Amino acid sequence: MSWKIGKKFKDSGLLSSKSHTPSPAPESRSTTPTPGNPQPELAQKPVARSGILRIRVTAGKGLSLPQGVPVPQCVQTALQQHPTSALSQSLSSSPRISNQRQTANPRDSLQRKQLWWLPYVVLEFDKNEVLVDALGGDLANPVWMYSTQFDVSRSSEIGISAYLRSAPPKHGDVADMSSSDLNLGSIRFTPDLVTNRLNDEWIPLTSGSGAIHVQVSFKPTVGQPLTIDSFELLKVIGKGSFGKVMQVRKRDTLRIYALKTIRKAHIVSRSEVTHTLAERTVLAQVNSPFIVPLKFSFQSKEKLYLVLAFVNGGELFHHLQREGKFNETRSRFYAAELLLALEHLHGFNVVYRDLKPENILLDYTGHIALCDFGLCKLNMSASETTNTFCGTPEYLAPELLSGHGYTKCVDWWTLGVLLYEMLTGLPPFYDENTNEMYRKILSDPLRFPDEVGPEARSLLTRLLDRDPSRRLGVNGAQEIKDHPFFSRHIDFKKLLQKKIPPPFKPAVASAIDTSNFDEEFTSEVPQDSVVADSHLSQTVQQQFEGFSWSVSPLGESVGRY
Repeated sequence: MSWKIGKKFKDSGLLSSKSHTPSPAPESRSTTPTPGNPQPELAQKPVARSGILRIRVTAGKGLSLPQGVPVPQCVQTALQQHPTSALSQSLSSSPRISNQRQTANPRDSLQRKQLWWLPYVVLEFDKNEVLVDALGGDLANPVWMYSTQFDVSRSSEIGISAYLRSAPPKHGDVADMSSSDLNLGSIRFTPDLVTNRLNDEWIPLTSGSGAIHVQVSFKPTVGQPLTIDSFELLKVIGKGSFGKVMQVRKRDTLRIYALKTIRKAHIVSRSEVTHTLAERTVLAQVNSPFIVPLKFSFQSKEKLYLVLAFVNGGELFHHLQREGKFNETRSRFYAAELLLALEHLHGFNVVYRDLKPENILLDYTGHIALCDFGLCKLNMSASETTNTFCGTPEYLAPELLSGHGYTKCVDWWTLGVLLYEMLTGLPPFYDENTNEMYRKILSDPLRFPDEVGPEARSLLTRLLDRDPSRRLGVNGAQEIKDHPFFSRHIDFKKLLQKKIPPPFKPAVASAIDTSNFDEEFTSEVPQDSVVADSHLSQTVQQQFEGFSWSVSPLGESVGRY
């Protein structure tokens, strides 16, 4: 995965509605982190909350494999070689969450490798994920006895998914998970962030049998200004012309994040201040389970800092390149989650404009996370049009190329292009010659390989209608959901609640694993580089007022320069 920061393919004098011969530089296929998280439907703003969420996952009971799925042979062998732990008998009284501060553990995935053959869980809040191995118990009744804490900046859901490994771990003393591990079920619920009381209960699994014992408490905090010193810099995971992205650990809660740094002088000199602030505005508003959530933002005299969820399952582009194409089930799943993400943005009158595999990340468990909002356009009502020439050549809509103005419907065109690319391996009108590709987008008939099924052909034909007034989605996302390609296979209510297991789970060593990032970046020493000679005037600095917040994206700004 590469989290790049660079100037987007945008009309800046070099491009005009009359001449589209220039093609964007390779670096403009840019991928950077971004917004959101789970819970409400459509355009419900996130509820501002600030504090520390403490979660304790103690044990499971009555867990079982899906019907007809046998216990992996390696697990059967390990069970025969190791007696059942007596820990499962020690839960006669529910242990309480400690209010003491945790000691700094360099890993979120615990060093419990000796019990790899028992079910493990992935604990997630606001796309911040922790892998927890069992301490004891048995296959049906594992014991985890694990406590952790999360930063809270908005109301969001807690997700806990249980898995059984299909093979022994391969990463030494770091607990890992494989794409072939067996899903035993999951739970999702919204914690009580109002009463501040301890919630202690057994919660039944969905898409599986049994229940998991969970204890949750929330402690509100008064916001303190964040600085770069609030974080331990771990690794560089992306670079670009405006700055870089680093994997960091927040010193007080030990949570892992992606920290995006942007040099003020660079965006001022390139007239990108408005777009950068627009990205920050969108990040603060959206609240979708399929958009990378922003946790905090702050600034110094020289730089802007965005603190985002660290999503490490790799770019969809990386997986698509490796596999060539996806089957229809997997393509439909990703397209459906993206449909919900775009619907959420449109509900805020935001048009995304840059959908492509490089801007879609997979999280720890295989759900998509839309990122990079540098090209989004705000205040786009249903009838609003805009004319900015921007995007990625393979994905440009015909109305954008013709220069006649376009609406939110450009996002439905790009969704069609993405679905076509997932099913076939290439965009529908791809050509190495950019001008020829533009000609094809404007006039060539839509052709399908034999392997594309009838439902997919029907949906793609309607999404890739060159007339935006006839394009499926012109009357809203619901008419796309109602198409048989989705309606006969996807329950969108369950999908929004993340109750449908992903068809593919990335192979990552842990919740902080960086193996899906380019070694060109991760081998670099992480540091917040000094910016020399960037004496910005007070007038220029005033443009960045309102950027900072260290409590909640909806709270008051902290710090001015």
